[in-house]
Amino acid sequence: MTAAIVALCGAVGFGVAFMRTSSQPPSEVAEFRATMAANFAAQCFKAARSSSPADVTDAKLHSFCDCTATRVNKALSDADVTVLAEQERKGVTAPPALLMDKAKPIAAICRSEAGLAG
Repeated sequence: MTAAIVALCGAVGFGVAFMRTSSQPPSEVAEFRATMAANFAAQCFKAARSSSPADVTDAKLHSFCDCTATRVNKALSDADVTVLAEQERKGVTAPPALLMDKAKPIAAICRSEAGLAG
């Protein structure tokens, strides 16, 4: 479940669902990071809610998604964020390997901390 959610969030949260605040992509790393993390968390929750049993609480799913989004954001260097921003500007919607390599182990830790089953 975790890998599928992370892949979906990577594709949606870091691709077509950036939900830009203007018609231009964010030009500053800090702005891009904030947008990226917020959208990752939101898309993660939607994906997790739709793929989780009804008895899994929203609080656990939010905990997992917020943890993953925050920690992935911290794990990315400014250079990584610049690469992701450039890919987004080019319309790349597939989750970049750079992101997935960092997100998968972080998501596994966050899943455990949120008390979600594997």
